[in-house]
Amino acid sequence: MGFDSGTNTVAYILTATLLLVVIVNQLAAAGSIRRNGFIGIRIPPTMASDGGWPAGHGAASAPMWIGFVVTAFAAAFAQFSAVGGIPCIVVFALTLAWSLVAAWRGAGRS
Repeated sequence: MGFDSGTNTVAYILTATLLLVVIVNQLAAAGSIRRNGFIGIRIPPTMASDGGWPAGHGAASAPMWIGFVVTAFAAAFAQFSAVGGIPCIVVFALTLAWSLVAAWRGAGRS
């Protein structure tokens, strides 16, 4: 055990990436980023209408923030864990999946 810079690098990169995703999601939910084919949650319900875009991103906000906080804690835990950055990878993937489901449902209600 001890400090493993390779494991920590992966954990911190995933945490920073998720923070960037959260920021982009918040901007799209607020209407600062309009519906487009390049950035944001581009699934059929969010791309179907201008109303679905902010609704889907707004619905994905809570799962993304929760996932970001859990990923940050997992990154801190990775410093002292024998399993390293694996929890960060798992939480990152689960956060993205949960956010997509929430966005799909939220955009479908608009």
